[in-house]
Amino acid sequence: MTFQKPFAFSTIVETPVPLIRLVSILSLRRSARSEGDEALINSYLTPLNPDVDNYGNLFVTILDGKEEPAAAFTSHTDSVHLDAPGEDQLAQPLTVSNGNRMLHLADPDNDDCLGADDGTGIWLMLNMIEAGVPGLYCFFRDEEIGRLGSEWSIRHEPERYAAIDMMLSFDRKGTQDIITHQMGARCCSELFAEQLSAAIHPECAPDDTGSFTDSYSFMGMIPECTNVCVGYYRQHTGDECQDLTWAAFLANRLIEIDWAGLPVARDPEDDEMEIDEHSPTMTELLCFFPEESSDALEAYMGITAGELLIAIADNERVTPTQLQREIDWGFSERPQI
Repeated sequence: MTFQKPFAFSTIVETPVPLIRLVSILSLRRSARSEGDEALINSYLTPLNPDVDNYGNLFVTILDGKEEPAAAFTSHTDSVHLDAPGEDQLAQPLTVSNGNRMLHLADPDNDDCLGADDGTGIWLMLNMIEAGVPGLYCFFRDEEIGRLGSEWSIRHEPERYAAIDMMLSFDRKGTQDIITHQMGARCCSELFAEQLSAAIHPECAPDDTGSFTDSYSFMGMIPECTNVCVGYYRQHTGDECQDLTWAAFLANRLIEIDWAGLPVARDPEDDEMEIDEHSPTMTELLCFFPEESSDALEAYMGITAGELLIAIADNERVTPTQLQREIDWGFSERPQI
């Protein structure tokens, strides 16, 4: 079946956890440690009786018979929703289009986001838990402000992952990518990515353009770490949308896959950053990848445009207002890079 944008399939299949649960999750504005973040945890994760570590990450384990599972699955509870003092931070209105197949904000002009990154990943894992798929299910906190939850976990409780030889994050845009590299470093073997791609859908394929998500934190310990496409688009923007046909399809495929049958081929001690001898300068990165640099600063380091403006002003010994005027004047007095 060939994907037809803007949705993958013509119909939505049934899932163990109904799609209305996904809609409810995405109705919550979930910036890190916000009321919506806590509401999601209390409503959908606490009833699973998870193990909660000292950072606040939540874990659900489904044994493989009597054995500890070898596969770990991850998603993160927080989103990049904007916070404004005095504003209702909990709910946001949603709507559907394209024959109820595409979910998005009712008001995309509010300069916020849908939060399918990574509410959809959470919903997928709830389906797998409901179906009894063996695995270590990791619901990490604070991914959007620097992977703080997963970094805390690997530093303080590495023994939790002693039996794990593959970790899959459900936090990738689109409907085709199975990530083999994060931040330029190989995170899973080509063999693993190829077989996982084939197990999900013929048009899925290994992709080496990953930035990073929580599985990145475990690349030095766990052999096969990847990020799986979950069907959202234009993440971190008011135009973010979720393909419901792909979400439902993927939920069922993840339940049916023989996880024990996937190959484990990567040695986590062998792989290093795959870049040439000339490492790019900061100026080169900003010049050639302006939008990507902006996304990385905001999404992975928690730096907003206002905070960056203040930092540049401090460094240049001018006021933020003076910089704003330069922007308004089209950088007429500043040389172009």
